[in-house]
Amino acid sequence: MNRDAAREEVRSSWRRILPTFTGKAKLQANGEDSYICPICGHGQNGDGLTYNPDSRDRNGLKCFGCGFAGDIIDLYQNVNGIDYNTALKALSAEIGLSIDEERPQAGFSAQDSKEPTEQQTTRNRPADKRGFSYYKVCNEALSSSVDAIAYINSRGISLETAQAYGIGFDAEWRSPTALEGGKHPPKSRRLIIPTSSKHYFARSIDEPQTKEEAKYQKMNEGEAGLFNEAALYSDDARPVFITEGAFDALSFIEAGGNALALNSTSNTKLLFEALEVKPSKKTLILCLDNDKAGREATQDLRAGLKRINAPFIQAFDFYPAGIKDANEALQKDRDSFINAVNIAMSKAAPRPDSIDSYIDNYMQRDIEAFKAGCNIKTGFDGVDKGCGGLFSGLYVLAAISSLGKTTFAHQIADHLAESGREVIYFSLEQSALELVTKSLARITARNNLSTAVTSLSIRCGNFPQQVQQAHDEYREKVGNRLSIVEGNFNCNAGYIADYVRKYIKDTGTRPVIFVDYLQILQPSLEAAAQAKRDIVDSAVTELKRLSRELNLIVFVICSVNRANYITPIDFESLKESGGIEYTADAVWGLQLQCLSQDKVFDGNNITEKREAVKNAKSENPRKIEFVCLKNRSGKPYFTCPFTYYPAHDYFVDDSTKAAEREFTIYRRV
Repeated sequence: MNRDAAREEVRSSWRRILPTFTGKAKLQANGEDSYICPICGHGQNGDGLTYNPDSRDRNGLKCFGCGFAGDIIDLYQNVNGIDYNTALKALSAEIGLSIDEERPQAGFSAQDSKEPTEQQTTRNRPADKRGFSYYKVCNEALSSSVDAIAYINSRGISLETAQAYGIGFDAEWRSPTALEGGKHPPKSRRLIIPTSSKHYFARSIDEPQTKEEAKYQKMNEGEAGLFNEAALYSDDARPVFITEGAFDALSFIEAGGNALALNSTSNTKLLFEALEVKPSKKTLILCLDNDKAGREATQDLRAGLKRINAPFIQAFDFYPAGIKDANEALQKDRDSFINAVNIAMSKAAPRPDSIDSYIDNYMQRDIEAFKAGCNIKTGFDGVDKGCGGLFSGLYVLAAISSLGKTTFAHQIADHLAESGREVIYFSLEQSALELVTKSLARITARNNLSTAVTSLSIRCGNFPQQVQQAHDEYREKVGNRLSIVEGNFNCNAGYIADYVRKYIKDTGTRPVIFVDYLQILQPSLEAAAQAKRDIVDSAVTELKRLSRELNLIVFVICSVNRANYITPIDFESLKESGGIEYTADAVWGLQLQCLSQDKVFDGNNITEKREAVKNAKSENPRKIEFVCLKNRSGKPYFTCPFTYYPAHDYFVDDSTKAAEREFTIYRRV
C-alpha cells in the first residue's frame, strides 16, 4: 500500500488502535470513545483524550487536559519521541498494513517520469548536476543529512513527504551553469527540488551571512517547470491546490491534499500549456501567496482557466491575517491549516452541499459535537426538567427591570462554572466587582439564609467569616473557569465573536457565552446607520451565527417594552426586536407571579394593575415566574415558580422541597 493510502487507513482506524495503544504510557478505556491521555494522564473524569469536534474528517483527537490536538500518528510521535515516518510505519504494522518502499517521483511531470536516455541528459560527471541520475543520488542523500532533515522539519514537512516528492540534498552544490561559464562559485549545502529532468531548484539550508549570500539563497537550473505537475493526472479524486512555491505545495500534501507549484507567478503560462496539451479532470483550487504579486497572478489564472474551460475555485481568505503563504500557515497553526485544507477540498467537490457529501464528511462530526453539548444543566431543576437541559444555540432571557434577570443569568453562569464548564460573561452594564460580590452574597444565602450577607455590604468592605468562607468556596469551585469581560463603547457582536474565537484557540475549550444585555450592545460599523430595531435584530443574527459556527451555548439578556410592564410576558414584550422570535433557539422570560393570577387583573383598571405590580416588586423576597415562550429542544411552553431574594442575589426554584424550607426560615428571620 502506498504511503498516502496507509496514512488515511491508520488515521481512520484510531478507535481500533487506541485501546491497545502502547508507548511510554498505556491508554485505558474510560467510557465510550474516551481514554486516559498518555501525555498528561488526564481521563479519569472524562476530561482526557477523545474525539476532536473540530476535526472535519472525524479522525482528529483532542485532550481536554493538556490541550493536545492531532491524529493518532501525531499522538504516537509525541509519546515515543519519534519522527512521523517511523510512527506511520509502526501504526501501519499495528493494523496489518505494509507500506510500499518504492516512492513515486511525484515532483516530476508526467512526460518526464521515465528514466531519460543518453541523448536526453548531459554527461554524468558530478559537475553537471542534471538529470534523473543526479536527482536519485541527492534523494538518497537527504536521509543521511541531519541538518537537511532538520531544515525540512522546521518547515513543517516530514522526511518521507520530501523524499516521496523527489526532494534531495547536495552537500557540495555548485551552479553547473556558472562552472560551464568558467566561474568558480563556492560550494554550499542545498536542497535539490526537481520539477523535470531539465530543471530544478537549489535552496540553501544555511542562514545567509552576507547580502550576496541572501541574493543566491534560492537558485534554479535549466528551463522552468512545474513542481508536481503529475498531480493534474493522478488517479484519485482529490482537487489540486495551485501554489507558488514547492514548499507551499508540500504543505498542502502534508495536510492530506494534492498540490502543484508554479514556482513563480510568471509561470502561469506553463500551467495553461500543460492543460491545453493534456486536459485534467481535476478541480483546481487557487491558493497563491497573500501579496500583491500573488493576487495579480490569481487574476491571470482565473482568466486563463476560464478561457480553456478548466474547472477551478478560488480559496478566498484561505490564509489568516498576516500569513503570506501555505507553508507559513502550516508552521504557525498546523491543525487550523489542515482543517482549512479539508474545508477547501469539500467545497471543490462537484456537489459540495449534497446529502451524500454531508453524510460522508460532516454528519458524524456534527453528531459528536452535538453529543458533547447535550443536556447541560442550568442548576434550576424545574427549568432543566422543562427544557431537557441546555443545547448549543441562542438563548434569550427577557424581563422588566428589578426582576433579577442579570442575577438569574449570572446564577446559571456560576452553576455552569462550578460543574466544570468554561464561561465568558460579557457584562456591558455591571462591573466585575458587582458580579463577584453578587456571587459571594448568593453563596452566603445558599449556605445559611439566616446569616446571609448582602452584596452591597460586601462591596462596602463588610467581610465577616461567612463571606470569607464564601470567598474560599467560590475560588475553589469556580476558579478560572468563569471570565467576566466588562463592556465598553467598542463592544459589539463582532468584538464578542473575535474574543471568543481567540479564547477557544488559546485554551482549547468551548465556553458558554453570556451577553448582558442586548439593547446596549454597540452596533457594527455596517449597522450603525440603521434604525434601532434593525441594529438589535442584526446583533441577534450575529450572535446566532456565532453559536452555530462554533457550536456554542449563547445567552443574551433582553429588556422589555415599558408598555408590557403590567401584562404577562410574550414575544410582543421584547424590546426593539422582531427577530428574536424567529432567530433564537429558546426564548425565556421572568415575570411577577401575580401577572398570571386572573383575580388580580380582572377588569381594565390600569391604576389597580400598576399598584399590584408595584406592590409585588416591593416584596422581599419576590415571587417570580419563569416562562418558556419558545424551545426548539424540549417543551415549547412551560412555567416554573421561583422565589427571588434580591438583597442576596439569590433565586430558589420553588419546585423543590428545599425552597419552601428556605422561604420559611427567611420569613422567620
